[in-house]
Amino acid sequence: MMRWLLYAALGYGALYAVIWLHELGHSILDHKFGCKDNWLQVQVKPYLFSSNPGPVDAARYWAMEPWKRAAAAYGGVGANLLWGLAAGGLLWAVRPEGEYLPLFLWLFMTLHLGEAVSYLFIGNIYLVSDMAIVAAECPRLRWPTLAAGAVLAGIYVLALWKTPEGFRTFVAAWNVCAMASMCGGRIAFSLRQK
Repeated sequence: MMRWLLYAALGYGALYAVIWLHELGHSILDHKFGCKDNWLQVQVKPYLFSSNPGPVDAARYWAMEPWKRAAAAYGGVGANLLWGLAAGGLLWAVRPEGEYLPLFLWLFMTLHLGEAVSYLFIGNIYLVSDMAIVAAECPRLRWPTLAAGAVLAGIYVLALWKTPEGFRTFVAAWNVCAMASMCGGRIAFSLRQK
């Protein structure tokens, strides 16, 4: 029982870090483009929903060129891809021993890939959140983004498959729950906005 509680704590910690780093990716570009003062300030609640890169100055945000709003929307996914790649590289290069550090790194890597897939692929099928911004600002990017998301979805499934057998089931189940929550939450939020 204690082992599963530790697994769940590591899973929550990894997911929180993934969402915080995603929002930080947006925040860095919002700051670079002049619509945010403190790039380190993001809003990620303990329950994880309604996370955002705020506070962003709305007047300055809407005064930006459309390509900058699209770039800032991609900022979160870019952060996910960079951190997921870094975690994968660390796993490959170091091959950490034990149970809990490898579990955390596999969760961290796969959840970053899952977050990116949830936006690039699923978020492009049903336009929500960041991908709705990209489609509105630069419509020609929708289909190439969807294609990149499909390729990334294959890599994501392969990463889940390559997870060490000792905790593969937990990592896969945690990812499925996280993916369903992320996508479902975004769709519910977008429907509530209409």
